[in-house]
Parts: sequence; C-alpha cells; structure tokens
Amino acid sequence: MSIGTHHVLRNNHTWKYALLGGLISIPLVIGDYWLSGMGHYFSINMVFFGGLIAGFLAKRDAANARKAAIGAGILGGLPGYIWIFPAMVRTWHSFATSWSSTVVATLVMTLAGVMMIGTGALGGFLGGLVGGWLANHS
Repeated sequence: MSIGTHHVLRNNHTWKYALLGGLISIPLVIGDYWLSGMGHYFSINMVFFGGLIAGFLAKRDAANARKAAIGAGILGGLPGYIWIFPAMVRTWHSFATSWSSTVVATLVMTLAGVMMIGTGALGGFLGGLVGGWLANHS
C-alpha cells in the first residue's frame, strides 16, 4: 500500500462509520432473530438501525453518509448470509442435479447471493437516509 493510499484511508471516515454501524447491527440482528422465536427468516429491521447510526455519524462528520450506511447494511446482514448459506448449497446441488448443469445452477445461486447482499445494503441505505436526515435536523 502506498503512502498516498494510506493517507486517504486514514482521513476517510466513511469506512469507519460503515464498520461501526455494521458491527453494532450484527448482535442486534442476532438478538432480534432469537427473540422472534428463531423462525424461518431474518428481519432487516436491525440492519436498518445500523445504517441509521452509520448515516447519522457520517453526516455529522461530513463523510459520505450513503456509502457508510450501505457498508453498514452489507456488514450487518452477515448473520443472515451465514444462516442461509447451507440452504443455498442444498439448493445448488438440487438445481445442478435436476437440470444437469452446474453452470446454470451456479448462475442462479450467484444471482440469489447478490440479491441477499443487496437486501442488506438496501436496509442500511434506507437507515442511512433517515440517519442523515436526523443529523441535518438535530
């Protein structure tokens, strides 16, 4: 890593707020799942909250609130990605067997993975919009 790149990363607070919001939302996502009776889905409510925190703090520090919130949403969705991964592997095997095409099964599962990560990013982004608005009006 060059000195210029290190200097830019050190002075860019966007990624710090993304990490903070994401790390705050991970235990909240797990707690929400546990308190809901450990059903068959994860709620993105707490990912929204992590994005809200990241967006609020980033906006107050003149960092990029939207990028921070999206990063927090992607990181905050990590428990859901881990939870769904075994089902995706089973589905991939089922698709590959029934269609006799591992390429198509891989493409379908890749699309599903992108959609899952996009859901976390969307939850964080929406939270970041609210957090940025709160930062402007507080």
